[in-house]
Amino acid sequence: MDQEEQLTDRLRDRILNALHRGSLHPGDRLPSIRTLWKEMGVDHRVIAHAYRTLEAEGLVQVRGRSGVYVAPQEALGGELLAETARWMAGVLVEGWKRHISIRDLPELLRRCTSTRVLRCACVESNVDQMTAYCAELREHFGVEPVPVYVSPVPLPRPDRSTEFFGVQDRLRDVDLVVSTVYHARMVRKAAEDVGTPAVTLTVNAEVVDAVQRRLRTSHVTVVAVDAVFGDRIRAMYEEALTQPDQIRVILTHEAERLATLDPDEPVMLTRAARERVPDLPNPLLVPHSPTLSAQTARELLEVLIRLNVDEAAVRVPDAAGAAIGA
Repeated sequence: MDQEEQLTDRLRDRILNALHRGSLHPGDRLPSIRTLWKEMGVDHRVIAHAYRTLEAEGLVQVRGRSGVYVAPQEALGGELLAETARWMAGVLVEGWKRHISIRDLPELLRRCTSTRVLRCACVESNVDQMTAYCAELREHFGVEPVPVYVSPVPLPRPDRSTEFFGVQDRLRDVDLVVSTVYHARMVRKAAEDVGTPAVTLTVNAEVVDAVQRRLRTSHVTVVAVDAVFGDRIRAMYEEALTQPDQIRVILTHEAERLATLDPDEPVMLTRAARERVPDLPNPLLVPHSPTLSAQTARELLEVLIRLNVDEAAVRVPDAAGAAIGA
């Protein structure tokens, strides 16, 4: 595969992924050839040819000096439907390999994912991450999130702390627990003691890449509710900073600072902050979802499937065993 084909594939995947996430919509302007040239270090003629190829596919529209835009939805239907068909065919083929017919697949999926609504404790130390994680757990994984707030500073001996025993008590009434690496030591110990499955959440790589790209050329403005979240963002990207105060944090109660924002400046706006300042006109630097990594999604789904299958087996032993063992 030559350079032009590789770049075309990268741009196509980027646009389709952004459309799927909802961070890009038909009619939105795409990065200019000059912007991509600076970002990727690829000859501008190669970028122009890639855009022309995507235009021929109906994915983008090149409007001369005005720029490149996402094509209208009608022009996208064929490509997006084809992508969905390829993905769905792959799922069905894997089922076919396991002797699961198309007719039986919906019931098997229901049994494996929604035999009952599972309760999931989410252990975090700030409002912004707690809001994002709970929303994603509810919207994408169908669980009932149970917020459990802890101190932002990990304790040296968490198993001997009052906070540890408080978390442990909360985990007795849930089906699983999630937390970040900042609290994983305490949470995993507490979960192990009460026999609750635990998953450590990691961040979507596309979110990290977007922030790091921005930091290479400019500053990042974070609009958040909780100052603890701002401290964590600074710590996460400390190695990418080239100058002091390159990450600016504005809290939602700081009305005067919010008023000074350039409305065209992309900002990292948390879900919690959006609830407090819904009319903020700035474009988003990163989408609100998905914030979790694909690896996290896989680990969560494996736990959810196992818990649902166990529940189904208890309710209808013969039917569940027959379906799973098919």
